[in-house]
This record gives sequence, structure tokens and C-alpha cells, in this order.
Amino acid sequence: MVATASATRTVVFSVSGRVLALPADAVRRVLPLPRLDSPPAAPPVVAGLFRHRDRTVPVLRFDILLGFEPAPAALYAPLLLIEREGRPLALLVDRVFDIVPVPASALLEADAALSFNGCAVGAFPFGAGNATLLDPERLLTETEGRLLAAFQALADERAARWQATDSEDAAEPAP
Repeated sequence: MVATASATRTVVFSVSGRVLALPADAVRRVLPLPRLDSPPAAPPVVAGLFRHRDRTVPVLRFDILLGFEPAPAALYAPLLLIEREGRPLALLVDRVFDIVPVPASALLEADAALSFNGCAVGAFPFGAGNATLLDPERLLTETEGRLLAAFQALADERAARWQATDSEDAAEPAP
């Protein structure tokens, strides 16, 4: 997490009624939920795929990833676009509240009950309670990361085959 001398900027959001945060430098964009493609081999944690800047982006159900009660995505649910090992990844959240600076002096110890697979690295006061700060590098286990990368590579190959078919069709003269 990158911090200035006085504070670290964080993106504060909610998932299943819990207030969470990621370092702002880890969140590339906040996007509206696009139409998602749902490949048949997608695991339940993958809400679907979309193309962004000519790259296939898997969308993870953050509620399922963190072990919360699954809930249907709202029509205007936002996505937090991050990168993992050089590949884009989107996290489906319920709502984005704000981007706030968190002074180092305000950072509290993470609640052990909210460990989220070890990715909770602290907490800070937000609104009437606390926001749990997550480390984006710890959101997935090593195995989950490898499986997601393989799934994403297959989706990229599939998209490339469709694009090749479109290009061939465009090159053929009409009868």
C-alpha cells in the first residue's frame, strides 16, 4: 500500500452490508456493471466476463470470494477494476462510498473475526463504525490466482477465435 507522509488514500465500499476498503492506488477504475458473458465453465465466484480496452476481464463476486451470504447484484452495482499479476480483474461490490485519506495514526488493528483469508490488514473509523482495509495482493490464494489466470487465458483464446472468424467473414466477398 502506498502512503504519503500523512495519509493513505483508500476506496471505501460495501459488500453484503460490510464496509470495506482497498488502497486507492490498487483500484484502477470504478466501472458501472456492463453486460457480462457467462461461460459455461465459470466457477460460482466468477459473475462473468467482459471486454475492457481489448482485454478479457473476469468479474468476481466479492461476496462469495469473502465467504459472505451471496446476494443478487443490483442493477447499478459498481465494479472495482484492479490488476493481479499484470491481468485485469473486476470485483463486484454493492456500493462505493468515497475515496478517503486514512492517516497512519487512525489505522486500527484488523478484527481477527474479519480476517477474510488473511487479507484484512487493518481498520479505520468510517461513518458510524469502522471500514476494514484489505490488501489486494491477499484477496486470492496462490491456487485461486493460478486457476483464475488459466480461466482468463481460455477466455482470451475463445475471444480471439471469435474475432478471427469475424475477420474472415468480413474478408469474404458477398455472393
